[in-house]
Amino acid sequence: MRHLVTGLLLAASLPVLAAGQATLETRSDQGGATMEVSWADDDLRMDFPQQAQAGFMLLKDGKGYMVSQMQGQTMVMDMAKLREMAESMGGDQANAGIASQQASAVDALEATGEQETIAGLEGEVYRLQWTDKAGTAHDDEMVLSENPQVRELMASFHAYQQSMTGEPDPIATTLEERGLGMLRFGDRFRITRLSDATPDGEIFQLPEDAMTFEDMMRSATSE
Repeated sequence: MRHLVTGLLLAASLPVLAAGQATLETRSDQGGATMEVSWADDDLRMDFPQQAQAGFMLLKDGKGYMVSQMQGQTMVMDMAKLREMAESMGGDQANAGIASQQASAVDALEATGEQETIAGLEGEVYRLQWTDKAGTAHDDEMVLSENPQVRELMASFHAYQQSMTGEPDPIATTLEERGLGMLRFGDRFRITRLSDATPDGEIFQLPEDAMTFEDMMRSATSE
């Protein structure tokens, strides 16, 4: 699932959220994915139409969840707890893979003077130099915009990321300080559609009668 959240871990933030919908494309060494994103105030939902079995991700009341189907049962997993478990069980190699996706510092962010149009919005091309938590240096190209709705979307992403990790992302913080949102991050993240339509509030509700991951583990150990 790492490639599904790469864009989230590298997004910018804004303190006040509104509402909208967007389509995003993410890509990594593991492949690509399309995300349908809806947000309203502090709530965020991410669906993956190409991977229906992946369910959806939800930010509700400041907590991140993954909702999926397992053997006909709806499962709700707390992303912070799921990440802690993955790190404790993954070993050094898995933890190194996670660390390589997360920024520890922004070394430089400079405008190139070029422009690029993404999803009908004109943005400015920047070069970003950053270091990940494994200590590896990166040099990437970004397309950034001051568009308020782009910043709203990035704010929602950053809030979800913080619900998982418990800490702000340095790249997100840098973009926030400059009043910028992200249209493209290299070839790993791109907005393809952006709308100001307000989504139905029902989609941000956690499903009733769902089983938590803890319920599943208790059920498995009691058999």
